[in-house]
Amino acid sequence: MKRKKYSFEFKCEVVKQALEEQSLGSVARRHQLSSLTIYRWISEYKQGKYNVVVNSKQSTL
Repeated sequence: MKRKKYSFEFKCEVVKQALEEQSLGSVARRHQLSSLTIYRWISEYKQGKYNVVVNSKQSTL
């Protein structure tokens, strides 16, 4: 079974939602993704891979 590929734009949107909402579980359920996948994308975002503007009061992910 092949892994599903997600577009760069989709990843950016999911990362933005996860960082702004501070509720990774709800974002994962909404998009039918694994929480681990979102954690990996957030890690890549913090390394500078994604150019996302995040309006977050507390960004602790």
